Amino acid sequence: MRVTICHDYLCPWCWVGFFQAKRLKKEFPGIHQVWRGFELLPEELGPLPEFSTAPKDPAAPPSRFELFSQAEGAPVPPGRTIGAVRTHFALEGAAYVQHKAPELFDTYNEAVYRAFWEQSEDISTLEVLGRLAGSAGLAEADFLSAVSSSAYFDEIIRFDADAYAADVRHVPTFIFQGERCAEAPYATIRELAERHLIWYDKA
Repeated sequence: MRVTICHDYLCPWCWVGFFQAKRLKKEFPGIHQVWRGFELLPEELGPLPEFSTAPKDPAAPPSRFELFSQAEGAPVPPGRTIGAVRTHFALEGAAYVQHKAPELFDTYNEAVYRAFWEQSEDISTLEVLGRLAGSAGLAEADFLSAVSSSAYFDEIIRFDADAYAADVRHVPTFIFQGERCAEAPYATIRELAERHLIWYDKA
């Protein structure tokens, strides 16, 4: 049995989803996780939003995401110095790893998420991605060759039209046997996993 996880490194909800997926893998090691890149801000959607360094009004109530991420135990690290970046290369890199060295995928995936969200690194650049790939145990030259030549371009689903056609409107979306949950608490993801494992065992 497998779960497909639709994600983009850029998405704060996916930062939480990354930890949810780690928890899911630990609790249900028999469920194979397949990560699919869904690019939130492809170039055809226009310029990237500007990054604001303005401090939040302390009197403002917490946002829905802030409440969610705190409840899930994965708030966005404070002191970030980078905003939205293009993630196509990072997602193509993930597709490359899943095809060529799937045993290293979790290491690469975690390295990219942590580099962007914890270290504010620009994961749109081949320099950063090559270094992360090398640190994950991949052959850096082969990785960069595949990414720079767009060898896995067609495996990345772009918002909005292509993603909507795939019936994905939000990331992260966890898909179990066609049943989906998006931006969901871990309890919901876990319940789906348990239910589908029972179905899978009976099939």
